[in-house]
Amino acid sequence: MLIALFASLALQPPIPTEAPEIVAALTQDVVEIREDFSGTELIIFGATSGLTLEDEIVVVLRGPDQDIRVMEKRRNFGIWMNSAPAEFTQVPSYYAIASSRPIELIADSAALARYNIGLDHLLRTAQPNEIGTMSGLEQVDGSAPRELPPMDQDDLETLAPYREAIMRTATRDALFAEASTGVEILNGGLFVAHMALPPRTPIGEYTAEFYLFRNGRAVDSSVSPMEVRKAGLERIIYEFAHQAPIMYGLFCVALAVLFGWGANAIFSRRG
Repeated sequence: MLIALFASLALQPPIPTEAPEIVAALTQDVVEIREDFSGTELIIFGATSGLTLEDEIVVVLRGPDQDIRVMEKRRNFGIWMNSAPAEFTQVPSYYAIASSRPIELIADSAALARYNIGLDHLLRTAQPNEIGTMSGLEQVDGSAPRELPPMDQDDLETLAPYREAIMRTATRDALFAEASTGVEILNGGLFVAHMALPPRTPIGEYTAEFYLFRNGRAVDSSVSPMEVRKAGLERIIYEFAHQAPIMYGLFCVALAVLFGWGANAIFSRRG
């Protein structure tokens, strides 16, 4: 009897002596987009304490929120027209997730929905308004996002085509991505994650969220900021357009007139 007891204890995983904790850092806090920007890869290093063999790591990178208005094309009197609009608010302009194993094997749907982890849960929390107004993540004191009231089944079914259109467009442009083996856990509780920023990466403030899952629930999380900004001539034109929009518009009109006059003069001489 005692031999069987000792054997069962020996087969059990060791109980961690440290409280579970996860910390991470980006290799670059600022990503600059220049004229020849064709995308880049982010490498994220991190460490955990109290890590066990059953623990898994999930990394989520979110871009700045945006409002999206989706229209449905309907044929009225033989003419295709945009109608039945649905407004989605606080939708990440960029969303990428990397994990140490497929997220559906890390936690159940309810646990993932609590933090809007995974593309399936990205647009499933909402505060319906008319056809539907989606509300995304809500930060609480800079910590991990909390769960917002879920949509009822009728709203989910009504907005399903709109959600699919957003997902399809963002996935095509590599703005929404999911890598089920994008996190590699190393010895000593260290880990490394790889994420790709596509050529059409939106500029703005990003947040990298790190989750340590144990037995299907997040036992610790942390957040790190990152900025994507234009640089070089791109930045000069961008700042000019946003800081002095009237002057920028007049400059564009004057430039168009100048080029038009120049082209006309050249072709007139040839004629």
